[in-house]
Amino acid sequence: MIGVVTKPHLRNLFFRVSSLTKMRIKLVFVMEGDAPKLKADTMSKRNELRYGPPKKSGAAKAGRSYFKSFLKECLEMLECLGVPWVQAAGEAEAMCAYLNANGYVDGCITNDGDVFLYGAQTVYRNFTMNAKDPYVDCYTMSSIKKKLGYDRESLIGLAVLLGCDYLPKGVPGVGKEQALKLLETLQGQSLLQRFNQWKEQFQCDDTPSLAVKKVTHCSVCRHPGSHKEHERSGCKLCGSVMYCEPHDVEFCCPCEWHHSEQEKKANMVEDNIKKKARSCEDFPFYEVIQEFLVNKNKLSKIMEWQRPNLLTFQTFAFEKMEWTRHYACKKLLALLTHYDMVKRKSGQTDLNQLQAIRIARTRIKNGIPCFEIEWQKPEYYVTEDDQPMESFVVTVEEESLFQAAYADVVAHYKMEKLEVLEKKQKSKKHKLKEKGLSTVDGEIIDLVSQMNLQSSKQDFKLDRYELNYLTKKVPKGRSC
Repeated sequence: MIGVVTKPHLRNLFFRVSSLTKMRIKLVFVMEGDAPKLKADTMSKRNELRYGPPKKSGAAKAGRSYFKSFLKECLEMLECLGVPWVQAAGEAEAMCAYLNANGYVDGCITNDGDVFLYGAQTVYRNFTMNAKDPYVDCYTMSSIKKKLGYDRESLIGLAVLLGCDYLPKGVPGVGKEQALKLLETLQGQSLLQRFNQWKEQFQCDDTPSLAVKKVTHCSVCRHPGSHKEHERSGCKLCGSVMYCEPHDVEFCCPCEWHHSEQEKKANMVEDNIKKKARSCEDFPFYEVIQEFLVNKNKLSKIMEWQRPNLLTFQTFAFEKMEWTRHYACKKLLALLTHYDMVKRKSGQTDLNQLQAIRIARTRIKNGIPCFEIEWQKPEYYVTEDDQPMESFVVTVEEESLFQAAYADVVAHYKMEKLEVLEKKQKSKKHKLKEKGLSTVDGEIIDLVSQMNLQSSKQDFKLDRYELNYLTKKVPKGRSC
């Protein structure tokens, strides 16, 4: 049906891979594994939103069986394109973080913030695939630590308090502002360590501490005792035997009651959160913490990029997305040329690589100098039925990459351009010489014309003089 996109997830995947590859980004895809049991409630609600409520009561789906059918199709496409992928043991974000933390990849492309809790160091979000003005947000764990003071354990602690996929509600009653204030009061101690201290305190005797009784304070020195007492016998804290030293209102008395009040005020946020956490039976939710901290993924090696398979992709695109074979060839051609150029740039050449016939002309594409290239038509390339059969195909490639891969073709193109330029210069010189001769002849002709004109003027003046003379000789009233 015209206007209807078949399998939009595959179409989006193809063009996303194509765009990022043209930006010289080497991709590694991560396939989701089985969701952890901790995520069952979240998965059940997501599936209900996506696919509607279950037909039978109590039969809510909590797995990824339906989603895995989409993943399987995506995996088939990636293999047609030659793009490497790895299988995650559980959450894909955990494997992404593992690859990043261990130096297999430079960063993770994901909108899921949990990837930092799994140990990722660099995350890219909000990609704009506009070739003229590409944009992406980059977040690094080092900048988060430097600007906010939060490390990985701090983020995990916030996830426990505020909620995450494994703990949707978090600790009920705890908000973002409270949790961030708590982090400010820790003074370098880990939030997870503080959770353990709270757990130990919950298990200890709950005998309330004795309250410190408030005593009268002097209105002058702000120390315990009345002003009259200090006038008679002085103040011990002031060190006087009569009267006392005055202090302003903001002076903090070092007495026991004021000390206890300061501690209460400083611990007010923590005590409030601790009280709410105590009402949660499984706090501090060690299973959730371990899910983030303990790595379950293992990887010995990531497979290398492979050359896109034109014939296999034609069949896949026709069956899954209803693309014509010519359209599939046309869209895959840019990935084929890019793969071959990258290989040739690194010194790897073979007979299967596309042969560049010639550079047709220079182009500017999105502000980047490019060449329009004529390539020998690849094997299995299908041309449109209503188009003439050509022995070559045309693409537009970045000048720098093509020159690094096909230096001989670029050198030949520059030589041809130089020869054409020399011919133009010779032709121009010849025309200038001819023009110079014709100019001399023209100047002589102009000079002769001016001389003739001057003589004509002199003759005209003479005629007028003679006419005037004759007019004077003729008497009045007579005609000559």
